[in-house]
Amino acid sequence: MARIRDKRKKAEIISLEQAVKTFMHDGIVCAFSGFTGFNRNPFAFAWETARQGVKNLHVLDRHGSQCTWLLNAVEAIKIFETNWMGWGEMAGKLDMNLQRNYKAGKMILEDYSHGATAMRFLAGAVGAPFIPYYAPLGSDLYNPKYDSLGKAGLRDGKNPRIAKKKFIQMEDPFYGDGDVILVPAARPELAIIHVAQCGEKGTARWRGVSTIDKEIAFASDKVIILAEEVVSEAELRKTPEANQIPFFTVDAIVECPWGAFPSSVPFYYDYDAPFMREMDKASRTPEDIKKWLDEWVFGPANWEDFVIKLGAKRLLDLKADSVSGYSSRMLRGKVPPPRMTLPLSVIRSGY
Repeated sequence: MARIRDKRKKAEIISLEQAVKTFMHDGIVCAFSGFTGFNRNPFAFAWETARQGVKNLHVLDRHGSQCTWLLNAVEAIKIFETNWMGWGEMAGKLDMNLQRNYKAGKMILEDYSHGATAMRFLAGAVGAPFIPYYAPLGSDLYNPKYDSLGKAGLRDGKNPRIAKKKFIQMEDPFYGDGDVILVPAARPELAIIHVAQCGEKGTARWRGVSTIDKEIAFASDKVIILAEEVVSEAELRKTPEANQIPFFTVDAIVECPWGAFPSSVPFYYDYDAPFMREMDKASRTPEDIKKWLDEWVFGPANWEDFVIKLGAKRLLDLKADSVSGYSSRMLRGKVPPPRMTLPLSVIRSGY
């Protein structure tokens, strides 16, 4: 049956703790925003989820992230449908928490390609039950013997958020252009999207890499926006073309400065590669990850306390400049990047 959004929502501004308590529950099917482990990961939300002890999560992910790294560290993810088992290219790449849990039989991994994942969320966003996609042809990702959810007996139709089939291969019935793969729509219960700015009614925007966050928001039943700052709705509507998420899709707003740390929010702050490497180092053994969790997750009183613990020097070094959107103080290699002496448009184009 087609899913129709027939009611306009009225978003409310709530605290991080209240958002997790209200919208998260054991066994929820959820999706996180951002691009890999480097861009707009709603890490604060995953951090609070871990603190509140939510378990048996079913995560539909565009790829691994800071969020899934942390939730795997506390063994909160039961089903993970994704296209990359990593979490950060500059921090070990492979999620060692995920690897440990998977090898121990504590979670189910369902693997799609990057493109198929995007197409699944696009189908969910437009309300279609499935979408055709040519790229999977010939890939073993779409071999029935590698259907993890099917092998676990979960494609029996009892859960409306798990498709009865991982894919269907069929002949193009319209133009006769050979076989095509049909992939099922992604239908999360909850999307958690971190943005730069959000209006008090829920209109949201960001700059930089968008990935498929808009599609994730439209595909999900409920949407929580974490924002670096809540601003006037009227101000955002002066330039409506810059807004990506409309207010009528949003259920709750959380003003959460530095809420994407240690990933970046372009034009607000850069990603913290050294901190990420420490995270990866800690994840190599159960003993070390427990120490890290005790210090950084369960030790601080709240997210504000976490940010205070990071220290002013670290935060100032990560602060992005208003021209490039990146930090000019953070080391990239052995030296900081040179400060720009030409307009960005000239540097990029060469003339």
